[in-house]
Amino acid sequence: MNTYLLIPLIEVIFCLGLLVVLMISGKRHIARRPFSVFLFFMTLWGFLIFMMRASPDMTDALLWEKFVFWAILSASLFFYRFTVSLTGARPNKYFIYPLYISYFVVLALIPTGLVVNGMQVMWYGKAPIIGPLFPLYVLCAYAPLVRSAMLLARHFRRTRIIDERIRAQYIIVGVGAMFIGATTDYLPVLGVNMYPLGIIGNILFCLIATTAMLRHNLLEMKVVVRKLATYSLTSVLIFGVFGSLIYLLSHFFRDFMSPVSLTITIVAVFIAASIFQPVLSRLQHMVDRWFFRERFAHILTLRRFNQEIKGDLDLEQLSSSLVTAVANGMQSQGVYLLLPSPANGNYSIYMYSGRKSQGRLHFSASSPLVATLKQQHNIVDITDLDVIPSLISLTAYDRQTLEKNGIELLVPLKNNGHLAGMLLLSGRVPDEPYSKEERQLLEMVGADVAVNIDNANLYENMKQKHGELQKAMDGVIHAVSLVVETRDPYTAGHQRRVAELARAIAKEMGLSEWQQMGIHVAGLLHDIGKVAVPSEILSKPGKITENEFSIIKNHCQVGYEILQRIDFPWPVTRAILQHHERLDGSGYPEGLSGEDIILEARILGVADVVEAMSSHRPYRPALGLDSALQEISQARGILYDTEVVDACLALLKKNEPKFERIMAAAATHTDYALEAVTN
Repeated sequence: MNTYLLIPLIEVIFCLGLLVVLMISGKRHIARRPFSVFLFFMTLWGFLIFMMRASPDMTDALLWEKFVFWAILSASLFFYRFTVSLTGARPNKYFIYPLYISYFVVLALIPTGLVVNGMQVMWYGKAPIIGPLFPLYVLCAYAPLVRSAMLLARHFRRTRIIDERIRAQYIIVGVGAMFIGATTDYLPVLGVNMYPLGIIGNILFCLIATTAMLRHNLLEMKVVVRKLATYSLTSVLIFGVFGSLIYLLSHFFRDFMSPVSLTITIVAVFIAASIFQPVLSRLQHMVDRWFFRERFAHILTLRRFNQEIKGDLDLEQLSSSLVTAVANGMQSQGVYLLLPSPANGNYSIYMYSGRKSQGRLHFSASSPLVATLKQQHNIVDITDLDVIPSLISLTAYDRQTLEKNGIELLVPLKNNGHLAGMLLLSGRVPDEPYSKEERQLLEMVGADVAVNIDNANLYENMKQKHGELQKAMDGVIHAVSLVVETRDPYTAGHQRRVAELARAIAKEMGLSEWQQMGIHVAGLLHDIGKVAVPSEILSKPGKITENEFSIIKNHCQVGYEILQRIDFPWPVTRAILQHHERLDGSGYPEGLSGEDIILEARILGVADVVEAMSSHRPYRPALGLDSALQEISQARGILYDTEVVDACLALLKKNEPKFERIMAAAATHTDYALEAVTN
């Protein structure tokens, strides 16, 4: 059997197979039945052409050809009926009535010989001899196809349902293939030297249209064109390389099948195979840049978004980057990120980009919308509100909220079944629905960014709780510190001033903020043991006795015992115990010396001396800052730590305004510890 007979037979087998698949696997759709009838006439078309071509007698061939004309006309009519059902269009009575009348008129004319009046043998095989009314037949056959293409194009522009748009695209392309193929069947009769491609066009159309009806993983036509362009460029490149290689081999090697030429060819094949994927990827990148133009950079940013924000725990920065990237990449009029409230679980706007929301964009934790997104893994389209059962009960308020803001897509941001948030997108700047490819990109971004949002939320909550605990601890520390000050009005504020000065010295020494914080806390509490000292001794105006001094010296040990049950994250209690120890061992209460005294205590000791000598006491007037600095300078390396003294001198020597600012900070209860936490 030659190709001339094989091609129509292939169409028969192919169309029958598609018809069976459609009947078994096709979705329940109002357009399935007229499409099945259309496929039947396409099958019949192929069978009748096969019988015409196989007939040895021209009279029999003419009879079969007339049946072919009837099958073509019927297929065209039922394709129009299929299109009307698919698009939900209302048939135009000014078109449908003339169409049916002309259909039956032309059917009646086919046997008369006015449409086709004989057969002839062409260079490729048998061909009809057209009659005087053949143009009327062509008009009657093409009119339903043209009208169908118009209905599909209008439906494509109007519908917001992405599956319907994709399906319409495929069928329009299929109509084009069939239209071109059918036209080539008549061109040889009109004197154009061209092989008739009607059967091949039919096969392509049936394949494309049936695939669209079944809706199995369809790519949008723009994606198909982009992929096709990339593969075409890659093919041209590879064939160009191989063509050049073969030409050179045939030119330089007379015997092309020699071992040398075969070896070179095999090596070239392996090299081409190894570079094929990188070349394909680069060409796809280039083609995408052509197609997307100014949007390309934004789409690329969106594709790489999750890599760029990995590990980002700043919720505000993360949210701002997300909505900006989505708005630019999707060309959305408005993008709104809704996050749940820790208190009640209600979802409200945390960040947005583009058009400001109309009214309060807020959904209760008990809303059917929230419940649906918690269960949904895919993007919810606004057209799904009346399709998804759980959304049918959506309240009028929620529906109005979505409609008022022009929301088209709802993207659930889910992490291990937990709805971390939801991304709402309003319409695009060009009034077109979001493509399937764009939806897939949003799903990919949403799935990954949900983890970052959860982590950032957790971090924010931890910071908030830590700040609250720190604030509470600082409040307790200040309250305890005030206990001593209320008993000794002459030394009121002494602990706060020592704490501020000690912290400033620690900062000058380059200690970490964490260490500075611990020294500040120790300074606020270093004299807490004085609660055990009688107030008449603390406020005695004259010189105290040796016995009274021994009672005062005991305040270090008492303070240590009061606070030792508190588990501070710094060595606060040891610093309080040792802040009157001196490097030469002359201090109290344990007579420690050198490195046995912790650094925090050495800093507190210097700050305590400087503040005490600079301030008034019941038993003497203030000696002044210069005297205090002279004291620690003379005893540097003997009583006081060298590094601590140097830092204090660098901070305060000939810089009394600095000392005054530190003392003023203490007077106004500046909370450096809390500041260090929040920064």
